[in-house]
Amino acid sequence: MRIALLHLNLACGPRAENLSKIAAAVRLAADAGASWLITPETALQGYFFADGVADPEVETQPAADLAPLLDLVRARRLTLFLGCADRDAATGQPHNSLVAFGPDGTVLGRHRKLIAHGDAEKWSKAGTARQPIPCCGLRVGAMVCADIWFPENPAAMRDAGAEVLTLSAAWPPGPMGPDGKWEEASAATGLPLFVCNQTGTHRMDMTQAESAVVIGGERRMTHAGAPAILLFDWDRETGLAGGDFIRIPA
Repeated sequence: MRIALLHLNLACGPRAENLSKIAAAVRLAADAGASWLITPETALQGYFFADGVADPEVETQPAADLAPLLDLVRARRLTLFLGCADRDAATGQPHNSLVAFGPDGTVLGRHRKLIAHGDAEKWSKAGTARQPIPCCGLRVGAMVCADIWFPENPAAMRDAGAEVLTLSAAWPPGPMGPDGKWEEASAATGLPLFVCNQTGTHRMDMTQAESAVVIGGERRMTHAGAPAILLFDWDRETGLAGGDFIRIPA
């Protein structure tokens, strides 16, 4: 199967512009044969969308403005992992989420970030569940950024039946960088890990933030720098991916 990491400049929004960028990247990725598409953390609104806002608006996803994007997902029979701010319809709590939409455009499941990290995420309430999302015959351990810093989180996903791990991130290198945690999670669980990061200069410099494919505890493919759609082929039976990214400028 072909997977696309949408390594885009999204952190500052605005939302309408982010949606346009995501939709354009989805079209290009689908044209190139991708069936799964993974976006960065809070790709919909932008990581810093709540800066200076006392009570930011957070809807239950999918909100009305996602309709054209989900029409595209349905038309092309895609699976989309969308990083977004998302309000729990039952509790009313806002969460930093990764929502999986299936080929019919409906929600397959959602992971709520377990670690609300720093001032930029003060709007978000921490999630508690560590359950894989069923996606097209696979169980996906979907996580958000700092979740993977704590080895008990990917381990819990594996123990609950995850067959692959995905990570949506806003995570630059440096003193607070991933620091080997991606490799550690893949090695300890024995599962492939697909990391979709973002780029651009914001309150933090993301221009060298890496998106990556990590298998057997090793980074097999990496990309940092210019916005790009990163395509790779993954063998569901063997759990392996070969070669390097096919990069499409975005």
